[in-house]
Amino acid sequence: MSLTAARSRRLTDRPGIGRFAAMRRWLLLLAAPFAVSAAEPAYQDLLHSDLPLWTGGQEGKWPRPFVDGDSFGCATRLEYGDWRYDELRSDLDPIWYRLTNYGVFHCFMMVRSGYQRSALGGLEADFSFLVALGKADNGVELWALQRRGRPGADYLLLARRPVAGAIKAFDVLQRQCPKDWVRDAGNIDILVTRYCAVGSRSDLIELARRMSRLPPLGRLTFVEAVEEGK
Repeated sequence: MSLTAARSRRLTDRPGIGRFAAMRRWLLLLAAPFAVSAAEPAYQDLLHSDLPLWTGGQEGKWPRPFVDGDSFGCATRLEYGDWRYDELRSDLDPIWYRLTNYGVFHCFMMVRSGYQRSALGGLEADFSFLVALGKADNGVELWALQRRGRPGADYLLLARRPVAGAIKAFDVLQRQCPKDWVRDAGNIDILVTRYCAVGSRSDLIELARRMSRLPPLGRLTFVEAVEEGK
């Protein structure tokens, strides 16, 4: 096998993806419930596991290794590049995500996020995975973005209608923490300590199913590819 043939590719033939730079958004994401409107509260708890829930070769974790003749690399389900998150029913500025491939030998998705798209290239990237969680009762695909590995991992809950080809958009689901999962030492001045401690993969999957019955928080949409290293 020639090493020069090593490459990374996107799989499109199978059924189908933080820390933020701005304090304003950071505080909003950690506080729950956050009222989008007086009539319709939305829940945005920080979902965190003290150890990553998906680690080795579990089914549904992307990117993943592939070998095809004399080529090899890391296959993914989504478009790499810049994505934009817009919160529904809100006048908050969008959050930009840069999702890129780590390499061809070690399969990770690198995630950066912040308010300024032009500054994403200078931010530290988090080793991450996109994880398929199965389907909701209505047939919608459920996904999670598992971000970081130590100390533990954070999660975004995502959903989409099954569509052929590379994934280019998700609904971002609400995150309503069950009361017995809440960890909260109270605010330290303006610092919020509350988060939602997720104990197992099955717990996160069940939470995603329940959240799929609520209106989504927002929409995460692919904008364009970016050159690696930019």
